[in-house]
Amino acid sequence: MRRRKTVWVLGALALLLLGGALWWWASQRPPSIVIPPRQYPPNNAYDAYKQIAQEMHDQWKQDDRLRRIESQLFSKHSIHLTVPEADKQYYLQRRRPFLEAYRQYLDQPCKAVFEYDILWLMPELAGFRTIARIEALLIGDALAAGREAEAIQRFHDLMRFSEQIRTDGTLTHYLVGSRMIETGLQPIRQRLTQFQSPKVFSALVELAQKYDQSRAPLKDAIQNEYYCGLGTYRDIALRRIEMRDIEPLMSKINFSNNFERWLYESGFGLRLTWGRSLAELQEYYKRVFTELEKPLWERKVPAPNFKQRTNEILGQVWMLHVDLSANAELREVATIRLLACYAAVKRYQQQRGAYPPSLEALRPELGEMIIDPFTGKPFVYRTHPKRGFQLYSVGENLTDDGGRLSANRQQGDLLPITEGALPEGQRPSQTRLSSPPVWLR
Repeated sequence: MRRRKTVWVLGALALLLLGGALWWWASQRPPSIVIPPRQYPPNNAYDAYKQIAQEMHDQWKQDDRLRRIESQLFSKHSIHLTVPEADKQYYLQRRRPFLEAYRQYLDQPCKAVFEYDILWLMPELAGFRTIARIEALLIGDALAAGREAEAIQRFHDLMRFSEQIRTDGTLTHYLVGSRMIETGLQPIRQRLTQFQSPKVFSALVELAQKYDQSRAPLKDAIQNEYYCGLGTYRDIALRRIEMRDIEPLMSKINFSNNFERWLYESGFGLRLTWGRSLAELQEYYKRVFTELEKPLWERKVPAPNFKQRTNEILGQVWMLHVDLSANAELREVATIRLLACYAAVKRYQQQRGAYPPSLEALRPELGEMIIDPFTGKPFVYRTHPKRGFQLYSVGENLTDDGGRLSANRQQGDLLPITEGALPEGQRPSQTRLSSPPVWLR
């Protein structure tokens, strides 16, 4: 009897050991992950743009005076600095050849160059941002000198460049391109109310139409971001990279304790949970892509809210907030459309001696550009016999604030102009959170 009991116990232990071995073997098997390879067009302009950015960086490293001037011109506190004209001209003389260089490739096919690799670096994006800042400086100078056509052309080229560098790129490419467009628009929006030429108004409408037809879709960037996430799982699963290989990135991660840090730095924690974690990641992006199929104003892109700790941890390294990028897209589209509506309203008033009764009167020319992407309805527009007209988007808070600009971009309304176009006493500030209702003429 005892011998039989012993046999049963030993058999049970053997089954447990076998089950544990099978579980361990299964947990170590890499998940099936298929990612389409990156393909690039012949004579890809992005390669030339990367070379331009590298040459700009080399020049920056070698020229102490240029570094100092660039810091003064473009630092967050540069608004309080006065850069001597001689320094500014020296800087522009050194940098202008790079502006001429990128324009040579604007008509070539372009596709962002990167791999679905968590360790892939994109230093060229800093150079692209610098190009946008220089162009904005020159746009401001052209407007100050009354050369409005030159300013619009410069922005047109910058917009084209921005669309090229984020074509089929990552979310980082997309957001950098968006910021470049915003940077180039800043001086135009600041001086918009000074424009009077019908040709300039026509150029603004044409520019907005080209943007609406050719802008890089956010969905492509998020698709590539998803592939980057899958690539991270694949490379760790296949031991192409170890968690220690991304040590510089690990500093971003908030681990609960040292044991958890060891668990994931060793890769053991990921291999224990990658089946459930990968399924959760795929389900999240499935919901994101479902939302991105909807019209802009109907989208409710979910924020990441992972239950699997692996996704929480790796997401801190490679994943940007796709929900926030959706707001960036809405703001960019709304701003360009508002410029077109403003220009069309002004041209209508010049031709007919009165403002259009509604934006619907402009639909034959502007089409869907009269629609606020935040709401799916026409932008708020009203006229007054003495004050002029109001034109604005309700913005991110989806609330009609009466055409007021706010110091917080998540509050207040979005107008075709910036607060810099207002008299100083009306601009929002830390003590005055919003401007009075803005009327345009």
